[in-house]
Amino acid sequence: MIDLARIDGADALVVLSAEDRVRLAAAMTPLTFASGQALVTQGQRSGAAYLLLGGSLDVSRAVGDQIHLRGRIERGEWFGVLSVLDGHPATASIHALTEVEVAALGRADFDRLLWEGDGLGARLLRAWLRSLGTQLGRVNRGNEAMLKLAAGLR
Repeated sequence: MIDLARIDGADALVVLSAEDRVRLAAAMTPLTFASGQALVTQGQRSGAAYLLLGGSLDVSRAVGDQIHLRGRIERGEWFGVLSVLDGHPATASIHALTEVEVAALGRADFDRLLWEGDGLGARLLRAWLRSLGTQLGRVNRGNEAMLKLAAGLR
C-alpha cells in the first residue's frame, strides 16, 4: 500500500476522484531502486505499471546496436503500462539515474480494478493515456528540435 499523500498530487491522476486515488493507493506497492539499477528492460515484460514518485530516470530505445531515442520520465508519470496492458515486451529500457521511488501496480491488481465494475479501471486507463500523451509530446518536441539543429548543420 502506498501512502496516499505520495500519489495525490500526480498530474497523471487528475482524472481520478479522491475515492479512486484511495483505492489505487491501496492496490499499489512502494518500491525503491538504486542509482544505475534497471527498472524496465527493452524486450522483456514489465512486471508492473509504475508511477514515478521521486528520483531521475533515463529512458533509451535501441535498434540494433544504436540508441535511437533517449528521454526522461517526470515525477507523477507512469511507465511500464503497455506491458501490463497487453503482456508484450517493453519497447524501451528504463534505468535509475539517482535513487528512485515508484508506486507499482501489478497486472493482477490492475485486472481486479478493471473488472470490479465501478469504472475505476477505465478511469485508470484514461490516466495512463494522459501520462503517455504527455511523454509522447515531450519526445516529439525533442525530435523536432533535433531535426532543426541537424538541418542547420547542413
